Amino acid sequence: MKHANKGFSLVELIIVVAILAILIGVLAPQYIKYVEKSRISADEDIAGSIFESAFVMISDEEYFDSINDGDTITFSSGGITSGNAAIMSALGVFYSDNLAQKKPKSKKYKTQTYTVSFTKTAKGDFDIFGDWS
Repeated sequence: MKHANKGFSLVELIIVVAILAILIGVLAPQYIKYVEKSRISADEDIAGSIFESAFVMISDEEYFDSINDGDTITFSSGGITSGNAAIMSALGVFYSDNLAQKKPKSKKYKTQTYTVSFTKTAKGDFDIFGDWS
């Protein structure tokens, strides 16, 4: 009478599970690092887009006249905001998403605020400054 081998032995299954556990233990920290790097990159990309949008605003006559000295755009846990409704309207044109939903997601920037400020020069132009704080 021959007995057909119908599957794996318990020892073989335990070895496979142990190998998978080791692989997950080694790869999980690397995966977490890459996810955090991508979140930092995404936060910096949004901040850069806000800064570039500010340049577009001061170079476009439609928006230039509605910007005041001292106006700001902030990117923080509250989303993208500004005290000037015209700036928010302009940002709404540049972004298809809801601006309040754009929030920093990385650990590095989650508790920080990126602020773009408009400062009027003596010539009547604007200087734009952007910084994380």
